[in-house]
Amino acid sequence: MTQAETDEPGQKWFDETWTKVHPLSPFVRGWLTVIAVPGIIFGYNWEIWADLWHMYRSGELWDQVDRHPLIFLAGGGGMLLLLIVVFGGFVLSWWFTRYKITDEHVMVKSGIFVRQHRQARIDRVQAVDLRQPLLARFTGLAELKFEVAEGDGTAATLAFLKKPQAEQLRADIMDRASGKAQWRQQQAEAAGTHAAGSAHDGDPRPVPPPGVEDAGGRVPGAGYSVDPGGAAPEQGPHAPLFQEVPDREVTRVPTGRLVGSVLMGWGTILLAIIAGFGLIGAVVGGIVSLVIGVEDPLGQVGSAVSLIGAGILPSLIPVGLVVITMYYQQFSGGFRFTATMTGAGLKMRYGLLETTTQTVPPGRVQALQIHQPLLWRPFGWFRVLVVVAGYGVGEKRSVLLPVGRMQEVMAVTAEMFPDLKVPHPEQVVTEGLLGSGTEFGFTEVPRRARIFDPIVRRRRGFFITPSALMFRDGRLSRRLTLMAHERIQSLALQQGPWQRAKRLADIQLHTPAGPFQMQLSNQDLDAAQWLFEHESRHAAFARRMSDRNHWMLPEELHEFERMVSQVGSGPGGEPDERRG
Repeated sequence: MTQAETDEPGQKWFDETWTKVHPLSPFVRGWLTVIAVPGIIFGYNWEIWADLWHMYRSGELWDQVDRHPLIFLAGGGGMLLLLIVVFGGFVLSWWFTRYKITDEHVMVKSGIFVRQHRQARIDRVQAVDLRQPLLARFTGLAELKFEVAEGDGTAATLAFLKKPQAEQLRADIMDRASGKAQWRQQQAEAAGTHAAGSAHDGDPRPVPPPGVEDAGGRVPGAGYSVDPGGAAPEQGPHAPLFQEVPDREVTRVPTGRLVGSVLMGWGTILLAIIAGFGLIGAVVGGIVSLVIGVEDPLGQVGSAVSLIGAGILPSLIPVGLVVITMYYQQFSGGFRFTATMTGAGLKMRYGLLETTTQTVPPGRVQALQIHQPLLWRPFGWFRVLVVVAGYGVGEKRSVLLPVGRMQEVMAVTAEMFPDLKVPHPEQVVTEGLLGSGTEFGFTEVPRRARIFDPIVRRRRGFFITPSALMFRDGRLSRRLTLMAHERIQSLALQQGPWQRAKRLADIQLHTPAGPFQMQLSNQDLDAAQWLFEHESRHAAFARRMSDRNHWMLPEELHEFERMVSQVGSGPGGEPDERRG
């Protein structure tokens, strides 16, 4: 939640519980102003400054000061006043920017004249990103960005803190958001009670917090396998209470592959087309006009083509600047990209001049998409994107893997969807990315609708597992989108007049704002209606069990798995699966 407000009249804006940010924060934020002000002063009428320099070296300047002291005093006083205003603004900005972390909120207050109070509920925090702009890297500072489920942008930004302090604060907040901090407090209280002799051997031991690995290596809410016999995870009174999850590197992106993926984009194709048309037109038209002569009508056409081709070439400059800017952003967003699995989620670190450390908890991912552009297909490269509530439609922060091969894609996808509850999940994902038709169980666009989708007809369809819904689409540019049943907020069927005549329907799953949407067009009406009814009962129950502020406890997850298996079963207890 974000607020812009002022306190009640007579109430102090700050008290001793609020903490100031680092004193260098205003300078790190406003370093462009520090550079721009002298640049404007010395860049404007630079001839005057050059004359003053020559006068200073010759000694004539002091004679002018003696003759016109007021002019020089006014000029020097104006520059000094400007410096005082800029420096004073920085100091006041630092003084009026403070933060406070409570058990329920992260609160940031700022503003000199227009005061602003921004806060984010810790139990609704989706992610906490640690960012280091260029100057912050030199000064050892970092800022924290808090994303919450209620908004489509950053709820609060805490800038700047010392990097170790920011990392510790980020870890503490993520622990609170996942429930780990509360569990640790309970364990400390339980340990004290046991030491006092009030605990008995027969008492059940406290269960691990949501999202924290237990002694058996199972992570609640992260797809650990329930005992096939239906028994709950064994929890003895003498088992270890807590075991930290060691960090484990999942993948890293080589710089050479990143450069290749950036260059193999549509911007390169656009530049090649413009340059090709321009050069071919200029050369061929010039040759024709020279060989035939400008007096001949064909020679005049060649001369006109040559002029048009030569006129196209200058357009390469603005188009090239746009393409270079776009490519730099892609390269910077993937430079030295590493993905590491931690106890809080998948931690990604990337950046060229500005480094960002971003953690995506698996339980906060709304949907995941694996995308293979046309130009990447010869190299076997893929990109992985996610939808996280609060990230908005921007693609940069939603990239889970900027470029990777199939093995790396499988590794990253497995961290977000660790258990698809099918015998061979890697085959399902591979078929969704590279396959077509209904042989493996995916649906497809019916033959009666091939006039609407002649190219992607056999690839456009869906596949259901007990834990996720998968959409497959795209022939030239392949896409596979996955969404857990409990993350489905609502599902809509739409029909146009032609679709009603052909008994077709479009399927759309409503998700928070993100870089992609889950939708399929021209599906068989019976299959679409079956999917609608299936998800209505399956997803609704899954949401009631798992849509909460913290991840599920082990016994809750066990009950959730049991009930989901019942909901997903058809008459007679057999799995109600839709194939084709």
